[in-house]
Amino acid sequence: MKLRKLKKIYRKVFPVRLSGSDFFTNVLRSNIVINNFEKVNQLYALHLQNGRELFCRDHMHSDYSVFNQIFVSEEYKTVSSILKLNIELNSKESVLIDAGANVGFATVYLNEILSFDKIFCIEPSKDNFKILEKNTAFLNSDTELVLLEKALSGSENVCFSIENNFRDGRDWAITTKENTKGTISGITINEIIKEYSLNEVTLLKIDIEGAERFIFQDSIDLSFLNITKVIAIEIHDEFNIREEIYKILYEKNFLLIESGETTIGINKKYIK
Repeated sequence: MKLRKLKKIYRKVFPVRLSGSDFFTNVLRSNIVINNFEKVNQLYALHLQNGRELFCRDHMHSDYSVFNQIFVSEEYKTVSSILKLNIELNSKESVLIDAGANVGFATVYLNEILSFDKIFCIEPSKDNFKILEKNTAFLNSDTELVLLEKALSGSENVCFSIENNFRDGRDWAITTKENTKGTISGITINEIIKEYSLNEVTLLKIDIEGAERFIFQDSIDLSFLNITKVIAIEIHDEFNIREEIYKILYEKNFLLIESGETTIGINKKYIK
């Protein structure tokens, strides 16, 4: 039997076991939106087909899974289409607030399509925040970019702690909990609106791993919804809050659409 044939049989019987790192690099090579990549100081610099460079951590983190959701599956494509087709985008007024910005992939994706004038990213995790800074640094040249290493809060002067026991416990499943001894400061949407003199919130994206239950309550000041044109929120059903959030958004005159895991609310008074 020829050696080549023996090798072929051997590989079938004893397949090559790739390390996690090798498997990850193979996955990166096969991604349709990644042109090439390189390892830079424990991070992977991803050079996309559109010329953009973004950073992610290795296979031990959830960054690549988020990247796929945003850039390959285009989780926010419906949101961006609704904004472009139905909402008046005023020059020098358009505002994105990304609550639960993670490492910035959603911010980058949405801005590539809609070119916001002002962007506010809220992310409580220090490790995620470091990557967020790198991934959004290029926006400073064209956009008023504000990065807030804080937790989204329903009330002012509240502190939070990080919890890593939600869902799979990875970086995309970090959630916050009110804690008087917590080291993370909270910030409300209304505080951002007041501090930066915003006249509108063009898109409010909220993905805060269940902490939305602290935001959408009858006892909370929800006046920010009055100037919010479109809201995109991932509602986590572990906390049985979907119907309450629906009720609040309906009462605030929002038309609701479900798109994958995202609930999209369109403020009827801003529809063209």
